[in-house]
Amino acid sequence: MCAFALTGCNTMEGDDSMQLGSQDYARAFDACVETGRDEGMPPSLADRGNGIIETEPRSIGSFFEPWRTDTSGPEQTLQSTVQYERRRVRFVFMPAEFEPEAIDGKGPFNGAAQPDSPTDRARFDLETYEGILELRTRVFIERGFVPGIRTNTWSSTLTTTTTEPRAKGRDDGTDRMPTQWTPIGRDEAAERTMMRAVRARLSESTQGAEAVTSGQTADAPSS
Repeated sequence: MCAFALTGCNTMEGDDSMQLGSQDYARAFDACVETGRDEGMPPSLADRGNGIIETEPRSIGSFFEPWRTDTSGPEQTLQSTVQYERRRVRFVFMPAEFEPEAIDGKGPFNGAAQPDSPTDRARFDLETYEGILELRTRVFIERGFVPGIRTNTWSSTLTTTTTEPRAKGRDDGTDRMPTQWTPIGRDEAAERTMMRAVRARLSESTQGAEAVTSGQTADAPSS
């Protein structure tokens, strides 16, 4: 157990992926959802057919939050102190032998298949797939930027922001300062930490037992 956020709990120990049989897919999917919830990142998207889970973001701990032990070391803690940063997790299941098709950009673009069309009914579905699956974990770091900020080099109290007139008919009724989030990289230590947590949850669950421990439906988004 980590005692201080200065050291951080996320380490590079272990792998950021694992293989499992298709018979364990449902349990592994639920384990990923619950692992995200345990870390304060409930699912914003949970697609069992395509094997994709995306979580809500959560801010990274700073020096002003010594109780946070989910950082990947003092460098990340310092960086999150001077910049507003957050994490977002993406779990992806795919056949172990899967290779994406090459895209040359020259073929016709047909768009998505219409619901219940022959193409839609023939769509690949992981819930019916039989074989070896691979689970990959990706943790993305996003940094918040305030548009139009004018930083003063003498004092932060003198920092101002430019404002642009709102277009007529497009006022969203809020006075909050606009913030834009931009991905700046991956947190590989957090990826391996999340994968270890998924493995631990799977090992604790018995074959065929439900891995969902909350009263909420596993796939239910947070909003």
